[in-house]
Amino acid sequence: MIEKAWYQKAPWLHLLRPLSLLYRVISQRRRVRLTKHAVTFDVPVVVVGNISVGGTGKTPLLIYLVTLAKSLGFNPGVVSRGYGGQAKHYPIKVSDQTSPETVGDEPQMIFEKTSVPVVVDPNRVSACQYLTDQHSVDIIFSDDGLQHYQMGRQFEIAVIDSVRGLGNQQLMPEGPLREGLSRLAEVDLVVLNGEGPFSYPGALTYCLRPTAFRHLASGDKKTLQIESLGSKTVYALAGIGNPLRFFATLTDLGFELKTIPLRDHAPINKELLDQYRSLPLVMTDKDAVKCQATAPDNCWALSVEAEFAPNEAEHLTQLLKRIVNPNGE
Repeated sequence: MIEKAWYQKAPWLHLLRPLSLLYRVISQRRRVRLTKHAVTFDVPVVVVGNISVGGTGKTPLLIYLVTLAKSLGFNPGVVSRGYGGQAKHYPIKVSDQTSPETVGDEPQMIFEKTSVPVVVDPNRVSACQYLTDQHSVDIIFSDDGLQHYQMGRQFEIAVIDSVRGLGNQQLMPEGPLREGLSRLAEVDLVVLNGEGPFSYPGALTYCLRPTAFRHLASGDKKTLQIESLGSKTVYALAGIGNPLRFFATLTDLGFELKTIPLRDHAPINKELLDQYRSLPLVMTDKDAVKCQATAPDNCWALSVEAEFAPNEAEHLTQLLKRIVNPNGE
């Protein structure tokens, strides 16, 4: 799998350098073309994205920022591409009646976690326009979309998994980068997910703090104790960008794991889960939204929240205030 080669910095990848050079030319021309026709909106847009392929933990950060905005009295909304969704028409508003199969797992989870308006459309300009037409939002958060240059924005956040870093730091297909490393100097803020070997000057750092086990069938929540699940050995299922991070969290809680790593956004159905009935099965919140209606009784989600050091949390608070009220009104 080429993704593994990127992060192991396999030497044979340099054979793909000519394709990466072509990718650079095409992506730069695309950026210039789209930026010329960028659409701005009546409310500020904050992009929470990354410069690499694959998951970096941006969605928990977005949920944190949306929740923070609500606590400050703002009226946030969210737009998303809806990766993996198969809606018949766009834009589409996420609701209790939509499903991850239609709108994508991350938008459905964001809606369930925040209860704010979430609009899905591969064309984020259309999503923003729909959101501002239909709702009285005063700030829009874009789930990913750093490279969606036709969408005007007031603030850019690039999220990096500090454990995996940026692999060999080369452009696709030689490496995992959608844009060159120099792009980080252009964004307004770099945020690192967790403590790891990768660092960046001036970056903020958050950790994913586990909060509770949630029983999928009943919705009941239990404490993070082995006794809560009735077994020290559990199945651990993760269809996210970096399953190893999820597995490490469970291990740190004292569990012994039989791991079930899946590709990011992989579908999860009852037939799959029925193969793992002999022990409690723990999955991520993102995976849980795809199967909570049909999950067997042994299935649990490990709920997590992004957490910053107090001084960094205060820094984000002041940033949001300035973005929404740049004149201090």
